[in-house]
Amino acid sequence: MATDEPTAQAAPEPASARSPSPVSAPPVQATPGPRATALQQLYGDAVTHILKTCNYENFASCFPTPAREASQSLQQLHEEFTERLGASMRMNFDQIVEERNVVPSLNELDQLIEDAKRRKQKTVEAAAAEGKEVVQPMPPHTLPAQELYLSHLSPSLSQQSEALKQRQVALQGENAEVLQRVLQQRREIEALVQDLENVVQDINGSVTVLNPEEIDSIRHEARTVDEEMRTAD
Repeated sequence: MATDEPTAQAAPEPASARSPSPVSAPPVQATPGPRATALQQLYGDAVTHILKTCNYENFASCFPTPAREASQSLQQLHEEFTERLGASMRMNFDQIVEERNVVPSLNELDQLIEDAKRRKQKTVEAAAAEGKEVVQPMPPHTLPAQELYLSHLSPSLSQQSEALKQRQVALQGENAEVLQRVLQQRREIEALVQDLENVVQDINGSVTVLNPEEIDSIRHEARTVDEEMRTAD
């Protein structure tokens, strides 16, 4: 049977206990900024200049017979041609700008430049307040070509240098192991040679101790044994 007793509810969590949300970057405006506007204006002026260059006189010089026989029709064709050409060029430009996300990118660049200018101004003011001299950084476009391409190649060169160092260390370890094996084999060879020299010295000593008669007797016995073995075969 269900009861009408109210159930206990958890107290709402205070706002200070909640984890703060990360600070997001400032939004980029969708409307064209200074650089996007300048780009659109520059392209519009270029299209206008191209269409002015393709005036009726230049257009008619390419078609002398229609210009002489049907100038009104050719003039109408020229107007339609230039109108469609201008519309097509502007439409293609707008499509490229939209596909490549040009306007937001240029607006973001404007924000970065403005932020850099503000930070630079703050640095100059702080240095002036402390009586310090502000050292202006060298603009990248004034750097020599060698420093520019070295700065671009520095990450890959550092990576290759580190790989070469690791390979060199590995080769040094392998060479040390090979050297130890060679030295060990050399010591073993020297020990074998020393043993052989000792055996030769023992044999020479034994020969020296024997007198000539005993040597002849041993030689005779050896010949006899050899002849008996041959006869038995």
